[in-house]
Amino acid sequence: MIRPLAGMARVGLRFQLAYRSDVIMTVLALIAQVFLLRMVWTSVYGGAGQARGLTLEALLAYLSLANLQAFATTPIIPLIAHFRIRTGMVFFDLSRPTGYLPQMAAFQAGHTLGGLLMLAPAVPVVLLVGTITPTAQPLGYAATLTLGYVISVMMSLLICVIGFWTLETGAISLLYRLISQFFAGTMVPLSFFPGALGVLAEALPFKYMGYVPAAIYVGHLSGGQVVQAMIVEVSWIAGLAVLLWAVWRRAHRRVVINGG
Repeated sequence: MIRPLAGMARVGLRFQLAYRSDVIMTVLALIAQVFLLRMVWTSVYGGAGQARGLTLEALLAYLSLANLQAFATTPIIPLIAHFRIRTGMVFFDLSRPTGYLPQMAAFQAGHTLGGLLMLAPAVPVVLLVGTITPTAQPLGYAATLTLGYVISVMMSLLICVIGFWTLETGAISLLYRLISQFFAGTMVPLSFFPGALGVLAEALPFKYMGYVPAAIYVGHLSGGQVVQAMIVEVSWIAGLAVLLWAVWRRAHRRVVINGG
């Protein structure tokens, strides 16, 4: 079981590295985005020392880190599943003994590793532009980021499974990506969200994909807040696992093999 999944992870890694020009352009866009965010928020802060508990330096570090995280961890599998379901190639995925969902998860793990390798040369530039300094909570940051990544992959697996009903997940994937990145706080920290929008952001799992790890890194969240965040993340993972299992039991009975 492990060897086939490791093979699928290698496929994901090669898939990422095969399109170097696209990744390079994306990295350049990431650097430009971090730079523009720096300019905008520096102007917004003006001479203010801090806002919502964040100094300008901490905010710039947060935004740089949140966007780096989003680049490295945003799942590709909804797009892969969309293509394979539409073309009928999903038949081969379903015929393998390793199971469809583990295959997709392994592919995503390999793809993420490839993204990290491609991102490495750009990290010094982003660190310079975003003024990121070492964190005082490396373990809390690493733990919450890892759990947040698992949540992100599981949410994406749900979109993959939905494709067995709709056969078309392009629009759903795009909508999900926009909503998840917004509520992950890649452009604006969730502590700046007003009223009902802030309450909604707190209730959704997306904040664990970006805001919470980055906020821990810059010291905006600490101590008991870190432990509480990890407990909630584990709860989300358990709930999503049950939901995935229940949905998958129904989904694989509705398979339509296009073109054959």
